[in-house]
Amino acid sequence: MELKTDYFISPKTARYSTYGELTASTKYFWFALHGSKMLCEQMLYKFKDFDPKEHFVVAPEGLNRFYEKDFGGPVVASWMTKRDRLHEIKDNGNYLSGLYQHFLAQLPQACKKTIMAFSQGGTIAFRWLHQKKVEVDNVIPYACWIPEDVDLTASKTDLNASQLLFTYGKEDQFLTKKYIAMVGDVINKSDVKMTFLPYTGDHRISKEQLKLIFEKYIIE
Repeated sequence: MELKTDYFISPKTARYSTYGELTASTKYFWFALHGSKMLCEQMLYKFKDFDPKEHFVVAPEGLNRFYEKDFGGPVVASWMTKRDRLHEIKDNGNYLSGLYQHFLAQLPQACKKTIMAFSQGGTIAFRWLHQKKVEVDNVIPYACWIPEDVDLTASKTDLNASQLLFTYGKEDQFLTKKYIAMVGDVINKSDVKMTFLPYTGDHRISKEQLKLIFEKYIIE
């Protein structure tokens, strides 16, 4: 029996959550990508101390959803796996760019734009920015791996035109000292300028660290 696998491109309905109100008073636009086994709304809880009159947050959800355990219970999402990875990278890039541009067209001219991406979402963000040209002022890779197969200097988005702030908890059970050193090597070989901001914490987003980064590096 001769088997053949092929591909068919089909539209898919994507899910996202927002915090705040997008108005002429919006000063800061955040595009927040979740990590593996999370949902988009979980990212918004990290912004509860931000003024919704000045901050507008959009959290897209990964296109792959599954049960967290066995065949029931909580439903979670993921961005991609190693299966058909090149197709998923392209699909994610198209999806994220489409959603980002949808809101970009509505932002006040002086609004600061920040991509904050946690864990697997951070890796996806680097692939997206490599694949697509994105207008962004700040990129916050949060406790993530930087894909070694991506030439950051050849990204369609000029990463050196944005402020790159890599933050992570020093007690992160996944991002060990060894991995942080490897991330540093990837950055050093790429000539991309990035500020490393470690803090006391594990593999979770710290509301306090996020607010500190905003107040020190982003606020006008």
